[in-house]
Amino acid sequence: MESAPFEWPVSTINAFRHRGISNTSMNRHCSAAKVAVAPTAADRPSTTPSGIKGIDNLSWGAHLCQFYADDDELLEVLAPYFAAGLAAGEFCVWITSGRIGVLRAKEALEAAAPDLPRRIERGQIEILDYRAWYKTAGRFDASRVCRAWSARYAQALARGYAGMRVSGDTSWVSEDEWDDFVRYEAQVDPLIHSSRIIALCTYPLADHAATRACDVLGAHELTLLRRGGQWRAVESYGRGRAQQALRQSEARLRATIESATDGIVTVDEDGVVISANPAAAAMFGYALGDLVGETIDSLVDRGRRERRPRDLLAIVDRGYFRRRRELRGRRRDGAIVPIDCAVSEIGFAHPRRLFAVCLQDLSERRRAEARIRRLDSDRLLAMGGVARTLAHEINQPLTATAAYLKAAKRMVAKGSECRAKEAEEALDRACEQVLRAGDIIRRLRECIAHREPDKTCVRLHRLIAEVCERMARGGDVELVLRLGARDDLVIADAEQIERVMTNLIGNAIEALQKAERRRLCVSTAAVAAKMIRIDVADSGPGLSETASARLFEPFESTKPRGLGVGLSLSRSIVEAHYGRIWAEPNEGGGTVFSFTLPLAE
Repeated sequence: MESAPFEWPVSTINAFRHRGISNTSMNRHCSAAKVAVAPTAADRPSTTPSGIKGIDNLSWGAHLCQFYADDDELLEVLAPYFAAGLAAGEFCVWITSGRIGVLRAKEALEAAAPDLPRRIERGQIEILDYRAWYKTAGRFDASRVCRAWSARYAQALARGYAGMRVSGDTSWVSEDEWDDFVRYEAQVDPLIHSSRIIALCTYPLADHAATRACDVLGAHELTLLRRGGQWRAVESYGRGRAQQALRQSEARLRATIESATDGIVTVDEDGVVISANPAAAAMFGYALGDLVGETIDSLVDRGRRERRPRDLLAIVDRGYFRRRRELRGRRRDGAIVPIDCAVSEIGFAHPRRLFAVCLQDLSERRRAEARIRRLDSDRLLAMGGVARTLAHEINQPLTATAAYLKAAKRMVAKGSECRAKEAEEALDRACEQVLRAGDIIRRLRECIAHREPDKTCVRLHRLIAEVCERMARGGDVELVLRLGARDDLVIADAEQIERVMTNLIGNAIEALQKAERRRLCVSTAAVAAKMIRIDVADSGPGLSETASARLFEPFESTKPRGLGVGLSLSRSIVEAHYGRIWAEPNEGGGTVFSFTLPLAE
């Protein structure tokens, strides 16, 4: 699988011009067009005609070499090679040797492409002497030449050409310059391989010994050889295997990046986005193709330490490799999102520095932190409510206890037998009030720190019948059982479910004390998904909308002297058993409390 190199589609270029962006500005953006990650080239052909007799098409990114015996063999390949590129709408650059020269190259190419003068005038092709390209300052500078190729490629894409086709002759390379030129071939190869470029390097056979030939073959994936009067492209075996391994590695890396939940963008040294994964596009509200070409400065607000777009990338040079920083991201619609940002340099031979920027959207984390803060605040408010309720509830039995003890003390001090009996009664009442205070504390402790359920097989109907029998004694309430579920075997903590039933039935009986008709019905029924539903329906006064809204919240009570822990504890128990509890109005008046429990398999 070959990677799809970046290119500006014509629609994007037209959009730039419509917005009043000059060609110079476009060229600056297009300087990013160097690495094979952006997906915008997917709708273009992956191959282009070679023009060379015996060789049909070449894949974009092909880096070829030709060994030629004389000038005729050289022109036999290069003339149709460039003619095919011109016909395919490509930008062409031919760097001639000292042996052929610019004039002879033009003559040979015009024979293959009669409209050459018009294409030269239009700027579709440049035919240059090697001294004007490789040795502009009288010496060969590999980095300068690589930057020049990158700039020409960016300009070609900005002008709407399908790609770039180039050739450079090496007959000028001296013995002293050979090692530098081999390193240059290795340096320019990633640019060619990752772009819509085809490069054909030509080498005269007379000037290349066996050692040089090995260097050349190792630096190119295809070698043009003449066999039986036709040219054949022979793939370098070692390079072919390396390319296959590289393509497999690229496929794995691409799949990893595209499936990552964090945003990953690649930018050049000017901060221009070259590539992005879907998560990054979604994070900033862009379509994937539209994000390419934007600047990192337009996506991320610089911190106080960064004054220019490059400053965000300069943290790599200051030794902060992969250090994460929290910044503000700017979406396409202008919305600001908190992001976590880390920058690292992509270290490989390339004419320009490239950086990987990893971005994590912190919006959900911030929302979670806000929820936690609200919960903490609610908990503090609830604790304040508990403290007030507890103080109020405990104060009453403690005040009564103190009064009874003082009365008993006075009676004992008087010493009569009659007074001793009254003192004993006062002490009994004081004990009752102490037990009442203890009961309040116990119920509160159960709500705050109830234990995990100890589940066993429980016959729910039997448990309900026992609770109802106990609660109905002396309650002056008509209690009806309708245990209609066929299967009542549940996996539950019997003690905790008994506590839920006791609380619901106790609340219902207390609510019925003010009702004219005191009827309580406890029923069961099978429901979907292998669950059993238990209903506790009373004919009492019912619940107000305000009370219903916060019925199961901790420390919310509908009773004047209630702690508000019973229903909250019941909900915790039911949910710990993978059930659900709720309340709704009874059709005949009153309230129905219902909860579900899963049946045993």
